Amino acid sequence: MRKATCAALALLFGSLASVPVQAAEAVVVASTAPGYAQGQVVPDGSSVTVPDGANALFLFANGRMVRVKGPFEGALDKMPESSSWNGVGSLVGGERFFQTDLGAARALSSPLQKGAEQAFAIDPGQPGTQCVKAGSTPMLQKPQDPALIPATLRDTARGTAAKVSWDKAPSVPWPKELSVKDGTELSVAGADGKPRHALHLRVVDGGGEGAALAVRLAGAGCAAQAAALLTPVRDAMAPLNLYLSTDRGLYPTYKAGDPVKLVLQTNRDAHVYCYLRNVRGQLTPIFPPGPSASSLVEGHQTLSMPGDRMPMPLRAGEPTGDQEVRCFAAGRDLGNDLPGRRDAFRPLSDEAAARLEQTLNSLRQTDLVMAQVILRVD
Repeated sequence: MRKATCAALALLFGSLASVPVQAAEAVVVASTAPGYAQGQVVPDGSSVTVPDGANALFLFANGRMVRVKGPFEGALDKMPESSSWNGVGSLVGGERFFQTDLGAARALSSPLQKGAEQAFAIDPGQPGTQCVKAGSTPMLQKPQDPALIPATLRDTARGTAAKVSWDKAPSVPWPKELSVKDGTELSVAGADGKPRHALHLRVVDGGGEGAALAVRLAGAGCAAQAAALLTPVRDAMAPLNLYLSTDRGLYPTYKAGDPVKLVLQTNRDAHVYCYLRNVRGQLTPIFPPGPSASSLVEGHQTLSMPGDRMPMPLRAGEPTGDQEVRCFAAGRDLGNDLPGRRDAFRPLSDEAAARLEQTLNSLRQTDLVMAQVILRVD
């Protein structure tokens, strides 16, 4: 399976070579670097910061893709000209930078082109900005929220309204009662007639290749629609990854009793489990903070501990040895498979710690990554 995946990607992205980066607007495809989320636009020549232990994948409108492995600070067009992509293995380690051109994949149904098929569908259940392809009639997706079936859309400026019913259809054409113009503001009400949220329409050029369209959608503020293009690329080019650090960096030093703040981010939705190892080697589960707490962490959202999701304070131990925090991110909920899941903040017995290691080592059909940080105490 691994060989087949490598061969498919090699065919998909064609012959790759070092290409000097020109200043151009880019969009984030995937990132574990705090402050960077999928669909976020990086303006021409602006500086990006990727801390040690994190990485980010950027896509330019011309199809060039750049992956940066921290530490890095600077403009993407100032990256070393020797940057190159040496194969699938460098996606998860090795080279700090790679560049590739998606242009060779245009005739091979690249992930970008597949995602473009759904990019312009309008979801009235999602508030905020959504994009319409210039010169076309958009389709309205059936909302997941049953309270919005049927839904009433009202043009707040003109006062015209239309009731939309999907019945068994997954999507329906845009109602004739409502115009489609750039900047149109719509109020969306549910079956009870009460307004739920607002939609802001942007009309954009739908031409060009998938990369240009992804950057255009992101630049117009249509993050969810840009994600329809970017997510398939992320899945093909960026495996599940996890960044773990502290507010003092990846190699922090503390005095006994100092507060410890952890910073964590994944590059896609994942289930996260964290453990603190004390100087005696005991493992204590610290996240999720209890059996009823969710382990699901939203991709590209920075999680701080302590914080809303983990309120218990963390402090550096005595200067008799280093502490360690180790976190795992999994593609599925491991639930009760992990010993200590119901006993947060209580040290695991030696037997439970051994079973935890055995359980993690036995996972074969689950995406699983690990990150750790050593807490040194002077």
